[in-house]
Amino acid sequence: MLAKMITDLKSENTIKLSNNSYWVTLQSKSGSVEGKVHFPSNMSDKLIIFEPGFPGGGSTQFEQLWLDKVLKNGFTVFLIRHNGTIINGKFSNNYLNCPQRQKQALKTGQKFLGVKESVTISDWLVEPKIVIEALGSHFKEIYLVGHSFGPLALIYSLIDLSLENSDLVRKIVRVISLAGAIGRARGKTDQKLKIWHDHLDTDWARERVLIGPANKNTDIFAKAHNKIHDQVHKFPSHIEFIGVTPLGDSSGTIDDLVQSIETVEFVALLGKGYLILDKTEYSDSKSGRMAHDMENLKAETLVKYLDKNWHPEKQITVLSD
Repeated sequence: MLAKMITDLKSENTIKLSNNSYWVTLQSKSGSVEGKVHFPSNMSDKLIIFEPGFPGGGSTQFEQLWLDKVLKNGFTVFLIRHNGTIINGKFSNNYLNCPQRQKQALKTGQKFLGVKESVTISDWLVEPKIVIEALGSHFKEIYLVGHSFGPLALIYSLIDLSLENSDLVRKIVRVISLAGAIGRARGKTDQKLKIWHDHLDTDWARERVLIGPANKNTDIFAKAHNKIHDQVHKFPSHIEFIGVTPLGDSSGTIDDLVQSIETVEFVALLGKGYLILDKTEYSDSKSGRMAHDMENLKAETLVKYLDKNWHPEKQITVLSD
């Protein structure tokens, strides 16, 4: 399967990184997206698609914290890098974690990921859909995992595929939301939209990704938040949802950016699924660590969430040390 899959993916942006890892550009009717595909030593029929948050460092975090254990449990993993990510900027080494791709871009003069002249959050929202369309036929089971912004894009893409009656939807087993930004947007003064706008409209963001005006993207965010709520009935009944949110008992142990009520609200509206309150996360102002980043999530815990035969004992459970 590996040989056939790589043959199918072959393009000028397919870069062999090791015997089991490649940087690839995926193309589908919905667009294109780049990222790394990592294969386990023994090939299986299970695929994880990981959608990072804003501005996209979560894919590198996945590689550093969780990838090895996940691969050893027989999953193939595709880690998305957002369209618009600057390739050879001050912070690009971390966000791409791929010097081979950076070297290639220096030769061609490419400044940011993607084939479009300009990118917006609309392009990020369909990144999981593109991966599912491009890779789904090679696997029997698909697991969708995302952090922060990531779950918004996962659910948005899943609803789009359901509306299109895509046969690939039946292969999707679980959606796992880590500190997901998946609440409803209640008017232009909604606090979550202010947070999005304030993060978008900064030099900090523009040094990492190029995705256009903050006002335009904030409007796109608002529509996306409400779409996943208004169309929640299109979330397929066979797919399980697990929402994990940092919510500890002491100062610095709650999500710094996304309110936990967003996950609560979505689970309640969905009428099924599981809510896990993670008490192991914490922030640290000196190091810049945030509870929101979920760096304390153990690899074996994530693997447990990915086991389709494992279910929390209760719909609302607590993760503690």
